[in-house]
Amino acid sequence: MADIKAWPDRPKGLSERSYRKYMAQQKKVKVNEKEYTLQSVSPRWYFEMNDRHGMTGGKKDTAGYIDELFKNVIIEPAEVKADGLSYFDDMEDGIDATEKLLKEVESFLRKGK
Repeated sequence: MADIKAWPDRPKGLSERSYRKYMAQQKKVKVNEKEYTLQSVSPRWYFEMNDRHGMTGGKKDTAGYIDELFKNVIIEPAEVKADGLSYFDDMEDGIDATEKLLKEVESFLRKGK
């Protein structure tokens, strides 16, 4: 059986952002009556981001992790992509929406569509 890579190695000179546009999968999800469009990231970026925020050991930076994840995975609405976690600060259901959306994002990245 041949080893098939879903994400081929990123060519040198191609930025992570450009690579995502080339390889990325997208999915629309609905959380608390609001629709979000998610776009996949490369496994390397995801694991490096986890390490940066201590999610794999050490002192965790959960807010930083969620902020960076939302800014890089959520492409619509544009306000979430731009503001990340801060987008949810003034919402009445901000914590609930953040937790549900985080679960959707992590599930999407692990399982794809």
